[in-house]
Amino acid sequence: MDFRTACEETKTGICLLQDGNQEPFKVRLHLAKDILMIQEQDVICVSGEPFYSGERTVTIRRQTVGGFGLSIKGGAEHNIPVVISKISKEQRAELSGLLFIGDAILQINGINVRKCRHEEVIKKINRNFPVNQQIVYMGWCEAREQDPLQDRVYSPTFLALRGSCLYKFLAPPVTTWDWTRAEKTFSVYEIMCKILKDSDLLDRRKHCFTVQSESGEDLYFSVELESDLAQWERAFQTATFLEVERIQCKTYACVLESHLMGLTIDFSTGFICFDAATKAILWRYKFSQLKGSSDDGKSKIKFLFQNPDTKQIEAKELEFSNLFAVLHCIHSFFAAKVACLDPLFLGNQATASAAASSATTSKAKYTT
Repeated sequence: MDFRTACEETKTGICLLQDGNQEPFKVRLHLAKDILMIQEQDVICVSGEPFYSGERTVTIRRQTVGGFGLSIKGGAEHNIPVVISKISKEQRAELSGLLFIGDAILQINGINVRKCRHEEVIKKINRNFPVNQQIVYMGWCEAREQDPLQDRVYSPTFLALRGSCLYKFLAPPVTTWDWTRAEKTFSVYEIMCKILKDSDLLDRRKHCFTVQSESGEDLYFSVELESDLAQWERAFQTATFLEVERIQCKTYACVLESHLMGLTIDFSTGFICFDAATKAILWRYKFSQLKGSSDDGKSKIKFLFQNPDTKQIEAKELEFSNLFAVLHCIHSFFAAKVACLDPLFLGNQATASAAASSATTSKAKYTT
């Protein structure tokens, strides 16, 4: 990765800090337009130049598991550079000895990111990750409690879209192990996200959205700004598109007239229903032939397909044990199909889609 910052964008200095319980110790202050960062000065720069001496280039190699071991925040939408906000212990960023909290990222592999938005920088970093490890979104929001007996209606929640999953945390993941300890995890193509209109809001809070899980549970979230809501919506669409493009098809067990069947949703060919025992195909239809559908809210879905020869509507009813997961998956595949017809959308995703074949060595340029 190549990162670069300009000295005039931030001010850096050293001072003594005392909390009243111990001797004064040196801290490093990093002042940007809207952020003041304080870091204990306990690091040694081995590059042969003072750690506060402006721009520098650092080359790090991504770990097979855990990535580069750093978190970032800021971006052009906040009128500040993207800076390193956290460095994980015993991972590449820390082990290099050349990266520090508060370092501003200026270049990524030779690409100037001074004026890039936060999510754009994430995408450029993600070029070094396979698709199933890419982090498309990370951020705080407020989750509305479903238990009316709770004293607090909303509580802080940290959401992350990484690879095939949406993660819900009580605190941001710092280490690789943290990703295994999420409060909840959902497959992105088996959940449904809805941006709420004013008429759908439950209270005076604006900028809200819901996520319906594969079990039909509705989770209600609120973000602070309209731009935050737009960023979340774009990120969710991107994550869904990338995952559908990666898996290409998904098969669900179902029942037809007391017989065990399988329904495959295939990105290229459409819907395929087959006998689970013999694998014999009963029927198949393209996505374009689906003219409507309905469900009973419990287990049954009725599909209305148009016969390409007779132009007649043919109804097919199947029963599933995981109704909402199937409905959401169908919606995700249709959304991905629509995305493929939008050249602008595809252009924005071209870099991320090619991530699996990207190199794992990066050069980074920083300033302090």
